[in-house]
Amino acid sequence: MKNKLALILLFICSISHTQSNLLDNIYCYEIIGNDTTPVDCDESFYEKLPTPIFYGNIDSLCWEMEKRFVRTLNEWRTEHGIHKLEYDNDMYDGLTLPHNEWQLQSGLISHSENGMSMSQRAEAVGIRGIGECCAYNYRSDLGELSRFFLQYKDSPPHWKILTDEAYHYIAASVLYDQETNRYYSTVNVRY
Repeated sequence: MKNKLALILLFICSISHTQSNLLDNIYCYEIIGNDTTPVDCDESFYEKLPTPIFYGNIDSLCWEMEKRFVRTLNEWRTEHGIHKLEYDNDMYDGLTLPHNEWQLQSGLISHSENGMSMSQRAEAVGIRGIGECCAYNYRSDLGELSRFFLQYKDSPPHWKILTDEAYHYIAASVLYDQETNRYYSTVNVRY
């Protein structure tokens, strides 16, 4: 039991917020015996954390993850002189959520769906001038830090879409597959 507890407490991440850039205030530590050592907070650090299995209200958790992602992205954009994105419920209902539901059901991450490209899917519901980010991971957010924000930020093609000044609207969906303990994300932006 003592060894299991040591493994569970192997890593601790302390997150603090200030008015400055959210990601500049993350500190990670490794605990070995009685010693605490600062370590880099890169993705490999987070991959070593035990994967929690969520047993609460999953719809509420996913909704909070969606809101946190949009809020974090908009905070980053304004801190870097880019306007906030306005939430588009129609895009969410017609494009973002249905595609993320397809990803969850198929177990695939793709911009196409059943032979239709992203542009074809968007045009079928009357939306033009869009960008899309799709991903999955096995972790819920870390406190107030959006894991999908970090994941997309580390992907240059996705980050270029999310920080493009030409886009003015956003819709984000996060869904959870309890069988695989996998979170799926689809984010759409448009002019």
